[in-house]
Parts: sequence; structure tokens; C-alpha cells
Amino acid sequence: MFGEFPRTKLLTICLLMLALFPTSAALADDPTGVWLTNDKAEITIERCGADFCVIVSKPAKPGLKDIRNPDPELNGQPILGMPLLRVSHVGGQNRMTGELYNPFDGKMYQGSLELIGENELRVRGCVLKVICLHEDWVRIGS
Repeated sequence: MFGEFPRTKLLTICLLMLALFPTSAALADDPTGVWLTNDKAEITIERCGADFCVIVSKPAKPGLKDIRNPDPELNGQPILGMPLLRVSHVGGQNRMTGELYNPFDGKMYQGSLELIGENELRVRGCVLKVICLHEDWVRIGS
């Protein structure tokens, strides 16, 4: 079928091409890893089922506590290990949406994560989808 070109060489070339040129979709939509926020906190994003979970892996200041949570059982808990967001791929290939918890005011917001580069992530929180704030994070680990 391939004439004089040996199949093993063809297979080797195909495997090399796959190794050297991975699909951009596989790389572009994977937010897992450790991210650095503007205030120097470290946030870990990991898979949790079909979704992604976002947790505080290193607070900006040691010993910070969630003192504004309206739930008495959660109020006063350490920020370290706190889940901030659970998102799923709903908004497109590089955009994920969910609910965002803000420990600075103890409220939940409509939130989204959007990969704007291989190592840049835009985190957005909105009130009524009208008033939105965002912050860009930088990937510092995988």
C-alpha cells in the first residue's frame, strides 16, 4: 500500500509528529495547576468529577480566616483549603462558569474562569450579570 516506504518508519514519523505538535485544544482548555493572584495568594485548580474546583492553597497572609461568612458553622474557618469556585465548561472552549465565593465580603457571585493564554487566567465575578470585576492570575505550577 505504501510502496517501498516501510510501515515502521511511517508509524515512527506519525508518533513523532504527535509528540512534537500536541493539539492546541488539549492544552488550551486545561486550567488545572497552581495560580498566583494579584495579592500573592496561591490558588489550586483541580478536576472534581467533570468540573473544576478552585481552592486556596496558600493565603496572601498566613492565618487568614473567613470572618464574613453568613453561615455560623463556616464563619471563622481558615482561608487555607477553602473552596472558592466550582466551574464547568459551559461558556465555550476556554471559558468556564459557576458560582464564586468572595471571603472578603462573605457573598456568592456568578463567576467565570477564562484562559486568556497558556499561563494566564481571567477570573470574573458578577452581580446580576451587569456589574462585573475581574482579576488576571498567572500560572506558577502544574
